Amino acid sequence: MEPREPGDPRGQDQGQGPYGGTGGLGGDYHGGFAAGGAAGGHEGLTLCAWERRAEFGLLNALYLTTRDVLTGPQKFFRKMPTHGGLVQPLIYAVILGVIASFMAWLWSLAGSSLQTLAGAAVGPLFSGPVWTFVSLLTSPLTVAVFVFAHAALMHLTLMLLGGNQLGFEATFRVAAYGQAAAVLGLLPFCGGMLAIILELAINVMGLYSIHGTDPWRAAIAVLAPAMLCAASMGAVIMLTLLGAH
Repeated sequence: MEPREPGDPRGQDQGQGPYGGTGGLGGDYHGGFAAGGAAGGHEGLTLCAWERRAEFGLLNALYLTTRDVLTGPQKFFRKMPTHGGLVQPLIYAVILGVIASFMAWLWSLAGSSLQTLAGAAVGPLFSGPVWTFVSLLTSPLTVAVFVFAHAALMHLTLMLLGGNQLGFEATFRVAAYGQAAAVLGLLPFCGGMLAIILELAINVMGLYSIHGTDPWRAAIAVLAPAMLCAASMGAVIMLTLLGAH
């Protein structure tokens, strides 16, 4: 895939609105959700619905953006501006992270989560309603820190592989809007694990779509930091368990 240059309207047909359909939103936004007007973003690309909340409304924009990320991540990131700032993507990520933490707490109360099942193995410190409630309370901060750290690690790896084309904000937007996968936390038992897997897949597709790099570079940039974080968390849990005995 060739690198996307500033001003390249790739992913948006000429003479059409930003989501398809001449002069408006087209068929993408039928089905009970109000359609806002067309709006162009920086670089001649298109701002997503979340960054046009004044047109769509808060809940509508949240739904539409989440739907677009989940159903067409490549298309979503190919047409996304990369100089619109970090604040709006970060707010989106925090909202999705809080929703996921809230659902994890509810499922832990019902005893329908992998954390509850694994409680005997990892100990009460890392499982149960108390732990998930504390996670819920701290989720705005932890999600914000996670998104920045995740984006930084992916971007550093991508730079080392020579796949960085558009700068840190492009990678940050992938990490932030990739939090759309958190909606799988609505599913009982394994929803959280499925969300992690889907987020990794979205990040891979997002990086090679927005940076115009090779898929293998994007995959390494996503999976290498994920494996490092998983190994670090595993080591912390093992040391905690060994210290408790």
